Amino acid sequence: MSDTLAIARQETWAAAHSQYAAQPTPDRPDGAIVATTAPKRWHGEPVRGLDLNA
Repeated sequence: MSDTLAIARQETWAAAHSQYAAQPTPDRPDGAIVATTAPKRWHGEPVRGLDLNA
């Protein structure tokens, strides 16, 4: 399983799934938004984030 996470370049299944689910699709060309209480965790990643702390 750790090999799969290494390929996904994430440390947890939650992060790998969130990044995959947020990728652009034909019906969502800008991708989905990841709602998070840890926005710095997504800095530099190809996802849009919504900071739930504000």
